[in-house]
This record gives sequence, structure tokens and C-alpha cells, in this order.
Amino acid sequence: IWDYATLANKLAKGRYTLESEFTPDEATRAALGWALAQYRFDRYTKPKSRPTAELVWPAGADRGDVARQADGISLTRNLINTPAGDLGPAELAAEASALAKKHKARCTVIVGDKLLSQNYPAIHAVGRASAHAPRLIDIRWGRAKDPRITLVGKGVTFDSGGLDIKPAAGMLMMKKDMGGAAQVLGLASMIMDAGLRVRLRVLVPAVENAISGNAFHPMDILPTRKG
Repeated sequence: IWDYATLANKLAKGRYTLESEFTPDEATRAALGWALAQYRFDRYTKPKSRPTAELVWPAGADRGDVARQADGISLTRNLINTPAGDLGPAELAAEASALAKKHKARCTVIVGDKLLSQNYPAIHAVGRASAHAPRLIDIRWGRAKDPRITLVGKGVTFDSGGLDIKPAAGMLMMKKDMGGAAQVLGLASMIMDAGLRVRLRVLVPAVENAISGNAFHPMDILPTRKG
């Protein structure tokens, strides 16, 4: 698909068709690659107008599948690209809740010290030093009789290293330490939009690993839910 993404960004403004014969799967992949090339992260800038190469839908392409994959991948990219100052544990939980609401899924969030009373001590330990309370995001969707699939995504919205503080070079891109969470939310978006016959559960421990007087120490022994 990335061949078509590259092509879309290199061609001059105009409308293009793919004249080779494609299977439906090949046509869908071509259209998806083209769609992904249109992604821009413009949250902090005014969108710039640019010459756009448009693709006539290839015959046989699954338009619904292209749209849901492009939307899911764009969600993932937007979350990863957003700086930690604007995407902490609470904001990540809000994004997950909005996604659940869109697809009529159930979303619960366990916040702060309630993680201890509900036996999630490790999540609490990693995020307890931050001014932004740690939390566990839990999305459930689908029917009880369908096959069960659980997706778990790491949601460390920023990782300073805690008391084992990282040098600047090691911290620079730590906003991306929640990339696992972004990916499972994007995938969940695709699964729910497609209406797959599965019983889906998405778990995202969302924390900011920061420094304060109650940060966990290097070499501490941390209890986990498993014991």
C-alpha cells in the first residue's frame, strides 16, 4: 500500500485512474495507500492548501473497508503525534470514551487510588507521582456468545524514567510511549466499524511516569495484579 501512498504525494494536481486489472483486494489496497497519503497532522497549524492528486475509485475496491482503515490509522497517528502536554492520562481516556460512545460500546475508567482497591497496584505505582492521576481504561463491545478478543495497549503518555530520570536524548520522543494504546484504539475502531462477530475488550493502562516525593524507586519490588 505504501507504493500508492508515495505515488499520491509525488503526482501533480489532477484526477488519475489505475488502468491495470486488479483483484478486489488489490484495488482496495491501492485505494487505502492513496487515502493514507492524504493524512496531515494540523492540530497546531492552519491547514495549508496544496495541489491534490485525486484517485478515481479503482473498480472492485471496498470503499467501506478503505474508509474504516484510513480512519483507524488516522486516529492512531493523531494520538501519537499529540504532545504529552495535551494528551495525558485523562485526555487519552476521553478519546477512548468518545470512541466507545461512537460505536455504542461500554467504557469504564478506574482512576487514582481506586486502582489499589480494585487490585491494579502496578499501574498505580507507575503513575502515582504525576499530578495527572493514573487510570485503567476498559472498553467492552460485542455479544457474549461471540469469540473473545482482548487488546492491551501501553498508555504511558510520557516517560521521564521517574527517579531513574532519563537524559534529554532519551526523553525527547517519550510522548510516543503511548503508541501501543493508540494502536489498539485504532484497531478497535476498525473492528467495531466493521461489525465483526467478536466479543471485544480493550484495556489501556494510562499513566504519566513522573517525579515527585512518592515516585517508585529503581530496584523497588512492585506487587502486580497477578501477585
